[in-house]
Amino acid sequence: MSSAFSFLPSWPIAPNGVFWAGLALFVAGLCGELCYRAWRVPRVSGYAVIGLFAGSAGIGAIDAEMHATSRLLLDVALGLLLFELGSRLDLRWIRRNPWLIASSLAEATLTFALVLMVLLFAKVSAPVATMLAVISMSTSPAMVIQLKTELRAEGQVTQRLLTLTALNSMYAVVLEKLVSGWLHQEMYGNVFATIVQPLYLLIGSLIIAYLLARACVFFYRRVNMQDEHSFVALFGLVLLAIAIANVFKVSTILSLLAAGIIFKNLEEKPQLWPEHFGTAGWLLTVILFVLTLTTFQWRDVAIGGVAALGLIAARLVAKLAGVLVFAKPSGLGWKQGVALGLSLSPMSALAYLLVDDTYRLYPQFDPTLRAVMLCSIVLLQTVGPWIVYRSLALVGERRE
Repeated sequence: MSSAFSFLPSWPIAPNGVFWAGLALFVAGLCGELCYRAWRVPRVSGYAVIGLFAGSAGIGAIDAEMHATSRLLLDVALGLLLFELGSRLDLRWIRRNPWLIASSLAEATLTFALVLMVLLFAKVSAPVATMLAVISMSTSPAMVIQLKTELRAEGQVTQRLLTLTALNSMYAVVLEKLVSGWLHQEMYGNVFATIVQPLYLLIGSLIIAYLLARACVFFYRRVNMQDEHSFVALFGLVLLAIAIANVFKVSTILSLLAAGIIFKNLEEKPQLWPEHFGTAGWLLTVILFVLTLTTFQWRDVAIGGVAALGLIAARLVAKLAGVLVFAKPSGLGWKQGVALGLSLSPMSALAYLLVDDTYRLYPQFDPTLRAVMLCSIVLLQTVGPWIVYRSLALVGERRE
């Protein structure tokens, strides 16, 4: 039987996960703004720092019970940004300047090869090293889009940064699904399942992508997408695609990125996002950057810290070299080529979700994968925005 005073809060008062998550977001917003005003450090670096402390300080901002909810928020936030990034990838431009695809393939291939060699030299097991090398090909779409918005950057380097980010993210997602087929064989030893698993993931994701793109084309051609009520329908479509991808256990990342690319190239000048979406989009970005690092623990440094440093160094050299090789043929000067290569360095939520997908399929997989990637993300999500900031300023494309 309940007490007559049961309407009073229990003692001692124990704030739940929502309280800590709200506090983390509040402090992240303040920290990001203070860092920007005091030192001109991009706001996303401040968000990353708060996410790092929220997870590693043990205050329970994102506990085990909230993991499913945090993953859903990550899927929604990153999914919307990936869809926007895909809708910026103009395949017509790539056909007119084939050196762009050559540059993209060079930086991605060099990244895979050099990171793999460095990790194997650091005594990381072959399956873990291969998966890390594949994921390292990608540049953080969320960070690139939001830094472009924050810095109001425009120009050749910025446009190519968006294009190369979309392409190397696509490479990383597709190859990660293919490598997961190898892991499937190692785990279960079933040849038929090994063949079917990556095919199911890729084909299923592309079907959802095509259906979403066609639905967006239908709305775009018949209603005013700048109207806020119409935008609600679009937002619902994207959420519906994420939900369907989760139900069928295919890649939400590939589905949303491919949908944006398909839509962009079905419409001459697509404009899906109304101006008022900026504030809501920025809120989702804050959530994305804070949540990404809440799973980091300092013990990860002991497991994968050294390998992470090798990965970061190899990745930076590979992306810079891959871009510079084709800078002149593609129409860039050396200074612009250096700026573009350095701007490809950020790695964040996309890499984290690809790692999380691996552990959702194979819970007993080597924990070194998570440790190395989280250590890498901590540095690249914190320092990466500053590198992009300085690189775009170097070529005069930062227009604050």
